[in-house]
Amino acid sequence: MKTFTRYYFRFFVLLIFAAIAQDKAYAYDPEPEEYWSGTLGPLTIRSLSPAQSLRLSPIPRSPYGLPEGQTELQFNIAAVSVYSSQEGLFTLDYHFTDTRFAINQGFSNNWSAEVSFNERRILDAHLDQLTLEFHDLFDIDQNGRDEAVKDGTNIQVPSHNISLGNEARGQTSQTLGLSVQKVLADKSIGWPAIAVNFNMSYEMLANGVIEEGSFDYGVQFSIAQKKSNGYAYGNISYTEFGSDNVLGMPLTDNQFSGMLGYEFNVKTDQAFIIQYLISEGAVVDLGELSDYSHELHFGYKWRTDSYLWEAGLVENIVNFENSPDVAFTFGITYKI
Repeated sequence: MKTFTRYYFRFFVLLIFAAIAQDKAYAYDPEPEEYWSGTLGPLTIRSLSPAQSLRLSPIPRSPYGLPEGQTELQFNIAAVSVYSSQEGLFTLDYHFTDTRFAINQGFSNNWSAEVSFNERRILDAHLDQLTLEFHDLFDIDQNGRDEAVKDGTNIQVPSHNISLGNEARGQTSQTLGLSVQKVLADKSIGWPAIAVNFNMSYEMLANGVIEEGSFDYGVQFSIAQKKSNGYAYGNISYTEFGSDNVLGMPLTDNQFSGMLGYEFNVKTDQAFIIQYLISEGAVVDLGELSDYSHELHFGYKWRTDSYLWEAGLVENIVNFENSPDVAFTFGITYKI
């Protein structure tokens, strides 16, 4: 599996260098197009790693902003399979969904605001057979998954007296989120677009995975540059958390994360997108769960007169014990 990961990483690097080389080979207008006719933006996929996904996890965002008076409705869902094990420390074998509804409004002076409802839920998504076949198709090592009970739920952390089976299904986190964006460098100038987001999240559910009333907040900087064949993106985020444990397992108080991505425009209003997301470990002193999480996102976005659709795939790389085994994502944005 590590050999396959090296191929993943080399493929990602080659794509970026190929995009840069092509960009230098052709003359083009560096000014991005108007709203709803230019960039399709990054894939709307936040971290889906075991611990990172439980609290405020910044979404990769475009720095081009939303025009004054423009409103968007968004729906995103991810079905995630987690299989992670480190001998003597933990075993995590479960599925969960990450669902998000949001409304985004543009204001004057390059300000916009988004309100969202978010839910993460442990359940049986019947992903194990699909995951096994996907890994076999690409000759990826199963890393022990083929020896586990198919579609079972098994969460074991002996050092913190955590031992859960199928009774963990239904464990849920529900949050209300707010994100306020200010575009710092406007797309009308020759410089890359730059924006800052202030992100907040409030846990609403009593007796959920995360303590009720937990308040997370953070700051996120986004940058993008138009290229001859698409757009290059980057995000960096810092987050402070109001909750310090999950199911009795201690979590960190803060976290840095970053994203690099490229949008390859294959035709008007359609693009192939690849992203690399890295996040600091979110668990305190628990082997590889305390190390950095690395996730690769592959997806496709296409736009019609009023809708923007996206479908994506998430794969783990580098640290296989602190990232999703595989995840399938879908999203839709409606322009009012």
